[in-house]
Amino acid sequence: MRFVSGITAALVEHAGTHAPFLGRHSRHFALLAVIAGVSVFGYVLLPQRTVQVQADGRQFTFETRLSNDAAVLQNAGVDVRRGDRVTLLDGGTFDVIRVDRAHMAQLLVDGVAYEMLTHAVTIDQLLSEAGVAITGRDSVLQNGVLVSMNAPVEPQVLLATTQGFADEGRDDSIISFEVRRALPYTVVVDGAERVASTTSRPTVAQALREAGIVVGPGDRVLPDMQAAIEAETSIEIRRARAVTVALPDDHVTLYTLERTVGDTLAAAGITVPSDSFVEPSLDAEVIDGMSVRVVQLGEGNEVEREHVEHSTVYRSDSSLGPGETRTVAGNDGVRVRRYAIGYVNGVEASRELVEEYWEPEPADTVIYYPIQTGRSDSQPDSAAVAQTLHVYATWYNPASSGRAASDPAYGRTATGVQVTYGVIAVDPNVIPLGTRLFVPGYGYGIAADTGGAVKGYIIDLGYPDGVDVDWRSGWIDIYILE
Repeated sequence: MRFVSGITAALVEHAGTHAPFLGRHSRHFALLAVIAGVSVFGYVLLPQRTVQVQADGRQFTFETRLSNDAAVLQNAGVDVRRGDRVTLLDGGTFDVIRVDRAHMAQLLVDGVAYEMLTHAVTIDQLLSEAGVAITGRDSVLQNGVLVSMNAPVEPQVLLATTQGFADEGRDDSIISFEVRRALPYTVVVDGAERVASTTSRPTVAQALREAGIVVGPGDRVLPDMQAAIEAETSIEIRRARAVTVALPDDHVTLYTLERTVGDTLAAAGITVPSDSFVEPSLDAEVIDGMSVRVVQLGEGNEVEREHVEHSTVYRSDSSLGPGETRTVAGNDGVRVRRYAIGYVNGVEASRELVEEYWEPEPADTVIYYPIQTGRSDSQPDSAAVAQTLHVYATWYNPASSGRAASDPAYGRTATGVQVTYGVIAVDPNVIPLGTRLFVPGYGYGIAADTGGAVKGYIIDLGYPDGVDVDWRSGWIDIYILE
């Protein structure tokens, strides 16, 4: 600065020497020249620094001799507005200037609307800044959507816009918030007060759901379910009663607010024919859960169909090899009985079996499985043995899978064959699928299945359903065949 002062003094002296030859305007020009010179030399003498500006999630770095941060931001084209927060951070070898954009929030609380600038991240922080207390069942809406107190303020607070690369990130939107205060209301069910509570939900339907009150079919709610909740609203619910009506050819359940059986049937559009009667009578008072019969007088026929499920039986077949099965599909049957029925005053007076027949007759499904061989402790031909393994042998059958017998995948193995004698589940990492085996006490088999519990030196011996299993799980030497 001493160097700068000397230059300034020289310029002033130079201006004074020539003062007689200069007019008033010339002297002003000389003074301005002195100031400009000082500024230029002062700027040159200021140290150069590296500045990183962070804005809108982006950043850029440049060199400058400006020492004033506001001037740096202005020179960088950063739009800093009222409420924005500017923070100077130490970046080590450079300075970091971070600009966070303030959001304009519009609040509607207790009928009063006002605006505020905020840097809040959550709804709770925003309301704390605004000095708004939330109690009980009060609720908060952000841009018309119900939110929790720890929900984020949306859109998220952005950094300030920097000229040249982040104009598209500029956020001038106003976020609206509405605080709905809980209002007291009561619910009266069938004339008896049941619930006294508060709610900030806007409609009767939402208030009832919040209170866990279920409105059933046929129930009447006053005011309407979509009516607005106001302070001290009284909601009246009349519960409908369920009535099961047995018609000559149908059954129907009615939910009614009518007092008598006759009024209930009339309201449902059910006309009682002249040759029929109703039990109980049309004047009977409706009781929840009651049954009503509309019975025709005269004679009639009744056909009774009894579904008879077919069975599945298992039979051995010496022509089948290990792991093979043969299925002869059966079918369910229907036993048909036709009765001639006479009614007297609506009461069944006689029932005569006219005929009985099958339509169709049931037939068993027969599953043929191979005859188990090699159940003695004899050894296989040594020439056919490629390897002996010491394994833990268990057993399983189709029912072990836990699937229903009607499941298309019932009893199907990993290779697609049916579980039966000769099918053995293995760990393919130890015994490859397709390997032929001999298990003393069980017989010949083929590795044709896997299982979640079959890992390592464990095997599972297959059996068909419907047979007695005499295998006892344990360690045993088995033979891998050529």
